[in-house]
Amino acid sequence: MTARFSYPIMTLFVALAALPLATASPYHLTVAGLALIFAILAQGTNLIMGTAGQASFAHAAFFGLGAYTTAVLSTKFDFPVWLTLPIALCFSFVVGSLLAYPALRVRGFYLALVTFAFSEIFTSVVGEMPGVLGGTEGISGIPPFTLGGWSADDRMSKYYVVWVGAVLAYLSLARLNGSHFGRVARSLRDSETGATAVGINLITAKVRVFAVSAVYMGFAGFLYAHFMQYISPTSFGLNVTILVVSMVVVGGLGDTAGVLVGALVLSLLPQWTRDYVGLEPVIYGGLLVVIILLLPEGVVPALRNTLRQVQRRAAVS
Repeated sequence: MTARFSYPIMTLFVALAALPLATASPYHLTVAGLALIFAILAQGTNLIMGTAGQASFAHAAFFGLGAYTTAVLSTKFDFPVWLTLPIALCFSFVVGSLLAYPALRVRGFYLALVTFAFSEIFTSVVGEMPGVLGGTEGISGIPPFTLGGWSADDRMSKYYVVWVGAVLAYLSLARLNGSHFGRVARSLRDSETGATAVGINLITAKVRVFAVSAVYMGFAGFLYAHFMQYISPTSFGLNVTILVVSMVVVGGLGDTAGVLVGALVLSLLPQWTRDYVGLEPVIYGGLLVVIILLLPEGVVPALRNTLRQVQRRAAVS
């Protein structure tokens, strides 16, 4: 993302911050909050799929891992919410590091199968453990966000907690992509042979990318659990896997700003088409096909390239 494109993104975040001033509807705030949570999840997925070029489909599992970790600790063991956050992130980091090792042996289609299997195993295991994990009934009564004596008891305050989380996730990821870490991750996508030739340790690089991306996905899960205050295995199933991949592809693989916009648009799209009863899947799927066929690089990169061409023509004339 270039510096001049940070201003539209910041404007977008300001507009989202002002949303509760325009509507106090719990429904609208819930939809917008979920859109921001999925934006975080999609950006974490983009780090490994777009930036590093690894065909990983484990994002739904890490999303659930963060959610279940904080839910279990806060409801079954009475941990304060603020303490469950670092635990959930550390757990996601460790599991992400362990999952990286299959990536050292398989690539492409086989890596996609391994990571997708990990997500399916996660939901199956959770659904078959009715004790601490709640089984198919899930976990209810998850406390809201709390810090000290403050508690986010209403939908507006929960929304603002999620908004802050989305801003921090976006800014930190944009900074990561511009750092040495981001350059190493992109070298994995461009050419692993070339990366090795310039002295990059593939094992270390892949483990770091998997682990860091898992942290963002786990963070999204943490926010989801305390925002909705209820989770179940169906919240982290195949539909989430497909939706998040669509967000990344539509927004633009490897483009942090693009994935943010893609995630928000695809999260809100079902709300815009709900008046067309029975046609929602057709409209949703049709738009995805059109975007992928006409703008294979993603919506935001295409807009950026168009703007650059207009600026060049204006400069020449």
